[in-house]
Amino acid sequence: MINMQPREVKVIRATSELTDKNILRVAAYCRVSTDSDDQVNSFIAQVKYYNDFIRLSDGMELVDIYADEGITGTSVSKRDEFKRMIKDSRLGKIDRVYVKSVTRFARNSLECIENIRILKANGTSVFFENDGIDTETMNSEMILYIKSAFAQSEAMSASKRMSTAIRMKMENGTFVNPSVPFGYRMENNKLIVVPEEADIVRSIYNMFLCGMGVNKIINELNGSTASQYALWKRGRVEYILRNERYIGDCLWQKKYTPPVFPFTKKINKGEVDKFYAEGTHEAIIDKATFQKVQLLLEMKSKKAVGRAAPKKHIYSNILYCGDCGCAYKLKQPNLYGYWVCTNNGTAGHKCNSTPVTETEIEKTFVNLYNRLKQNEKTVLQKAFTQITALKKRITVGSESISEIDNEIAQLSDENSMYVRFFQQSMMDEITFREQTGVVNKRINELRVRRQKLLHEDGDEACIELLRETKEKIADMPDAILWFEPVIFSALVSKIYVISKNTLTFELKCGLKLKEKIVWD
Repeated sequence: MINMQPREVKVIRATSELTDKNILRVAAYCRVSTDSDDQVNSFIAQVKYYNDFIRLSDGMELVDIYADEGITGTSVSKRDEFKRMIKDSRLGKIDRVYVKSVTRFARNSLECIENIRILKANGTSVFFENDGIDTETMNSEMILYIKSAFAQSEAMSASKRMSTAIRMKMENGTFVNPSVPFGYRMENNKLIVVPEEADIVRSIYNMFLCGMGVNKIINELNGSTASQYALWKRGRVEYILRNERYIGDCLWQKKYTPPVFPFTKKINKGEVDKFYAEGTHEAIIDKATFQKVQLLLEMKSKKAVGRAAPKKHIYSNILYCGDCGCAYKLKQPNLYGYWVCTNNGTAGHKCNSTPVTETEIEKTFVNLYNRLKQNEKTVLQKAFTQITALKKRITVGSESISEIDNEIAQLSDENSMYVRFFQQSMMDEITFREQTGVVNKRINELRVRRQKLLHEDGDEACIELLRETKEKIADMPDAILWFEPVIFSALVSKIYVISKNTLTFELKCGLKLKEKIVWD
């Protein structure tokens, strides 16, 4: 029976007023070239247009105008304002974005579609005015893809035309490199020597030929009046020493842009032609000096490549403190030396480590090896058997491997059935080969997958390493009388100095064995 007693109801008062006017948070995106002669498409004109349009429209609230000036449209990575717009959309600040045309938004069809989807996912629609495309009402991305593909094609064609024009100028020697090296300034498309900077360039060449290394030259420059021209670094000095423009010549097309979106420059390693022009401008360094520097640089480069790396000590990154876990380092106040914990005594730290000499480590390892060789079956075989048994239990419990095993069993039964049918003439040979071929292919795929899962397992790797260690030790001498570096390196991965009496040797299979230190 329904209870008709009156209930107590609490009224939660409204916190905002009802209104028929929904305010649309609107933004605009502009992108133009800084050298554009078309005033309608100019940067300032677009910003002013959208400012006035949104300000005078009812129901709109201007969030921001995102404007990239003089930036390529082939890649979003270089457009900071575009990325800021995407970020604000993700933060829920924008309901709608106005763009003049698809070409202003992107010239890369893939990035265009991807960014439209990102904006839509965050509740932001985009309206392309000249193209009449509104992503809010658009039921297919096809037309937008076609428009952006046309824009991409146009960008690629423009890039190809520009590359051809530049290459033709390089061939006839009229190309002007827009970059200006230190020591020059550009006037009327010509490099003019700057005396104060040219003196620094000459001093760099002189210091290098006098035997100063690049690092010493950097220190000299940063400590002199040359430091007023920004901080000197290795790359900057090496660039000056290798740049042919200081002898009045130009090597063009050191880098090139492959015709693949997005356009990115790459170092020219012979993929396209290079052009060397002599006497294009006034020289700062004479050619004889420049050639001497290049020969010296080449000699230093070959010497650095051929220089043998410092010999690594056999106990480096192997010997560790059993108390704090820090590596041991070699101290050699005399001919013999000893190893100590790097952390002991640092910043007041005190650990219960003990110094050891190389002789003590070597004698202790000899004892360990002989004991291990005598008890090989007891130690290694027992560990191998236990880990293998554990692995089998884990494998049985593994859901993925268990499913594969069940499917392989079912397929094997299916294969056996086809064999019986064929033997009893219930299946012709062609059908038999087709069916068994499909089954065998699937079994092989499952076995490969099973093997991959096993190898991904740490226990399987441990078993494999233990098996390898067993095989190595089986081929080694029954006993050694003195330290053998080859045997040591083949077996040991780490050594821990435990208290003042024990070393723990961790073998490469992960097995840890303790041995009392044989004091010298």
